[in-house]
Amino acid sequence: MSTEATVIAVAVAIYLADCIVLLERGQALWTKSALSFGSLHYQVRGRAVALLNPLAPFMPTFRTAALFAPASGVDAAVALKALAPLSGLGLLQLVLVLVALPYCLYRAPGWPFLAALAFAYLNALLMLVLIAWRFGRSGMPRRPLIALGFGWLVCLPLSINSMRKAGLAFDIDSDARKQMKTLSGDARERARAALAAQLEEAMVELEEGDERRLSLASMKGELEANDGRL
Repeated sequence: MSTEATVIAVAVAIYLADCIVLLERGQALWTKSALSFGSLHYQVRGRAVALLNPLAPFMPTFRTAALFAPASGVDAAVALKALAPLSGLGLLQLVLVLVALPYCLYRAPGWPFLAALAFAYLNALLMLVLIAWRFGRSGMPRRPLIALGFGWLVCLPLSINSMRKAGLAFDIDSDARKQMKTLSGDARERARAALAAQLEEAMVELEEGDERRLSLASMKGELEANDGRL
């Protein structure tokens, strides 16, 4: 394998690894149109493995509150409003890092490659600044952006996910049950079925008589009785 191909393969691998997210049982990734609960059977340290859509880093994504967790103080609608305007920059970063830079590396390794590289770094820095500014205006925590932003600028493939990882730096106030109300009929039904399966899996992992198991069983019963309309 050539040096250019190796560099591109490593960049893609880093990006795909960055798309992996770990979720508590019953916790979900929320976008404006869907809830995703991750795998039922693949776990890391007792947490479900979920994969962000590698083709949609421009889609604002958030993590719902864990079941029975205290409120985080971050409203879902406010968080979405803060990040949604940056979708275009997120798409541009995907094109720059995974399309323009590899193309220039093979076909135009001189100044066109350096120009594309500089543009990619400038776009990453612009996204970092805009995210921090919009978080500040919305009253959302900006401290996690320090470590995230350092990673984006040191390792350029990580910057592709900058908008989504900024949204995943905290949990929103609503848990998955409440966030279902924002979905349309079919999407809500799919989310209800996935959550019920997650609750059942979590119950298997707990001993009989455990209060958490009883709470999960009660929640699962409410889901089935109300058909997701909680």
